[in-house]
Amino acid sequence: MTRKLLYDFKAGEVGSSKAMVAIHGWKGNRNSMRPLINSINIDDMDWYFLEAPYSVDEINGIYSWSYEKSKGEWEVDEPRKLLQSFFNDIFVKYSSKNIYVMGFSQGGLVCFDFVLFLTEPLGGIFPISGFFRHPKSAIPRYHPSQKKTPILISHGEEDDQVPVEASKNAYHQLRDQGAKVELLLYKGKHKIGIECLRRIKKIIQN
Repeated sequence: MTRKLLYDFKAGEVGSSKAMVAIHGWKGNRNSMRPLINSINIDDMDWYFLEAPYSVDEINGIYSWSYEKSKGEWEVDEPRKLLQSFFNDIFVKYSSKNIYVMGFSQGGLVCFDFVLFLTEPLGGIFPISGFFRHPKSAIPRYHPSQKKTPILISHGEEDDQVPVEASKNAYHQLRDQGAKVELLLYKGKHKIGIECLRRIKKIIQN
C-alpha cells in the first residue's frame, strides 16, 4: 500500500480558490497550527494541516518530519516523496499561484528544503523560525519556478531554540541568488509572531 501524508482540511467559503498548507514543527501534529485560521482570517481560503510521518511519542501524538538513521544522517527521501505526492494532488484542485505554504521551526526547514524546489510557482512561501539543512553550503536554494514567488522569512529575535541567525543566513543566501525574499524579525522567542501573520495576510490579499 502506498503511504500518504495525513492531514486535516478546513474549507473556506463555498468555491474558495485559495489554499494554505500549514506545516508544523518538531513534536507537533495536524492540530498545532489550527489557531492560525482565526489569526489570518481570510474567508475564501481552504486550509490543509499536514501531519509529519514519524512518531516521536505515540501516547501524546507528536511527530517529526525526519529521524536520524545513523550518526549525523537524517531521513529525507521518504518525506520528500510523501510531500510531492500531496502537492501533486492539490495542484489538480487549485491554480499553483493560489497555493500558499507556511512552516514553523522544523516546518520552516521543510519550506526551505522541499517547498522552494517545487516546479509549480506558488503564491507565497512563509518559513517561520526555520533553518537550512546545510547552512554553509553554496548550493542553489530554490527552483527557478519560484524565482518570482514571494518568500517571507520570519523569526523571533529572542528565539532560544532556533537562533535568529538561521533565518538571517537563509535570507541573505536567497537574496543573493535573486529570490523575491524579505526578512521580518519580531520581539519574542520560539513562537509565531502576530507581525508575521499580518504580513502573510497582506501578501495573500495583494
